[in-house]
Amino acid sequence: MKVRKLTVDDLNDIMTLQTLVYEDLQNKMILETIDEPEFTEMIEQGFIIGVFEEEDLKAIRAMYIPPIDDPEHLAEDGGIKDREEVIYSEISFIHPDCRGQGLQTKLGRQLVERVQADGRFKHILTTVLPTNIPSLKDKFRLGFKIVNTRIMYGGKYRHVMQLNLNEPLEAAGEKKTVDYKNIEWMLDHGKDYIGFDFDGENIDYYLK
Repeated sequence: MKVRKLTVDDLNDIMTLQTLVYEDLQNKMILETIDEPEFTEMIEQGFIIGVFEEEDLKAIRAMYIPPIDDPEHLAEDGGIKDREEVIYSEISFIHPDCRGQGLQTKLGRQLVERVQADGRFKHILTTVLPTNIPSLKDKFRLGFKIVNTRIMYGGKYRHVMQLNLNEPLEAAGEKKTVDYKNIEWMLDHGKDYIGFDFDGENIDYYLK
């Protein structure tokens, strides 16, 4: 398998793989699908890579530079003042035949390195469905922390997770261990605590 940057020539393969992965999911809420114009914009921005087995696209991961005037900009959740320093970890999906090989995290590490090398950004932000354990584990492995939990995307629960590239978030205040399914606590206290660790059952939160 080889990894390379994706181009507009890969667009049809990207859309086909996204449809295949989405249709295979039992819980469709796990994947927020993206349309062709959005993928085209991400390709133009340059932070989208894919895994190929010979000529077949098997996995993709992308980051996205959001408009700084977006009213739903995630910088607010992280208390980030300069929105131009923010890029989003936007989407990833793996062909069902290739799951369990750690491809999501491998691609994530490569993209983080590309963002660091670019030099324009200090923060990577993303959203995660609280019950999506594989995605949560992936983000924590990459160094992301939970900085808020709220309702977005038309009524869906999401963690907002943040990775600082220059000055990592630090655990300083009172510790609180919370069951990952305790969404009500997270909605009530998410702005006051940072989620630092996840063992598959509980998340360790620290007071900001």
